Amino acid sequence: MSISRTILIKSFVKPFYRQHAGLFVFLFTLMFGVVSVIDGAKFTDYHFSLIQGMMKNQFFFLLVLLLWLLYAKKSDQFIVAILRRPDYSFLNILSLLNRKYLYKLMTWIQFLLLLPLVLYACIILVAGCYMHEYTKCLLVFIFLTSLCMIGSARYLFIIYNPGRTAFSFTDKLLVKKQKIPYWSIFVRYILKYKKLLFTGIKLYSCLVLYFMVVNQTGVSYDLRMILLFYSLGILGHGILIHQLRNLEETRLRFYRSMPLLLLNRFAQYAFLFFLLMVPEIITIIFLTPQYLHYKDSLLFILVSYSMLLFLNSLLFVKFFRMIDYLKIILCIFFAEYIAVLAGMTLFLMALFFLSAICIFRYYYYRFER
Repeated sequence: MSISRTILIKSFVKPFYRQHAGLFVFLFTLMFGVVSVIDGAKFTDYHFSLIQGMMKNQFFFLLVLLLWLLYAKKSDQFIVAILRRPDYSFLNILSLLNRKYLYKLMTWIQFLLLLPLVLYACIILVAGCYMHEYTKCLLVFIFLTSLCMIGSARYLFIIYNPGRTAFSFTDKLLVKKQKIPYWSIFVRYILKYKKLLFTGIKLYSCLVLYFMVVNQTGVSYDLRMILLFYSLGILGHGILIHQLRNLEETRLRFYRSMPLLLLNRFAQYAFLFFLLMVPEIITIIFLTPQYLHYKDSLLFILVSYSMLLFLNSLLFVKFFRMIDYLKIILCIFFAEYIAVLAGMTLFLMALFFLSAICIFRYYYYRFER
């Protein structure tokens, strides 16, 4: 391997997978672990039915392509951010390389970043050819190739134009004020830097909730399995919460020394997570009362809201590494799995609320990273 390739892999590929290891563990568990176990189907049968639904349903097919586009946009943001960091200014020497050679290098880097999509796309292409869905297979191949080629072209543009910046649409929305509430700082951070992660989480939780509830037969009204799948999306917010707490501990530590009541501090977090829950709340309201009973709608909202408060309070006990935090999230999911089967969902919801309040009250001023 050439020196140029080695430097680019160490600068881009390894940091990308290291930083997003938690997200990949969650997605791998979701796609190849928990879902298959809960569904009760064989591993190959489950994924074949998933690919079959993608090939037969136009909406599902477009949704998959949209999720792939969000992933590619996430990798694009990561690479561009590295190219503009002062400590990576040595990469500006890449502009001295031959343009065609550099484009090949960046295409290889983009391919490595999209490798999870490429591997699963290979499975889709094999299954699609088996089902004689050649047009969809061709579209998948063209779409992935376009993501790779366009992404590498954008990196090339940034390398040869290091000072060029674009005014983001979100910058227009982030109007400066003399006094801003604490929760709005996190909202601005999400809108500017984590909108793709936020959008991906919301797409999963809202779409899973909507389609599973709507497709439920009128003969039986059993929400236990729906609640479990929906809870996976809510627990996926833990990745975002972990990043918000990291922002708080690295850039917003001044807030803890301000003369504010502890109740006001907790209210800031409570309102923030209420705002994060707005898409799910709107989806639940839309499904009520035609598909969901009022008491079940309230249960879905309170269970998910209590989870978010609890996940946030846990990070005041100790700032866990992302991999350790995901292990805790999986334990919470299995605890909910047992509670749902045992009919103790209300008890678990109350436990989450009380634990979140007690942990926050005891550990907030004692916490030190």
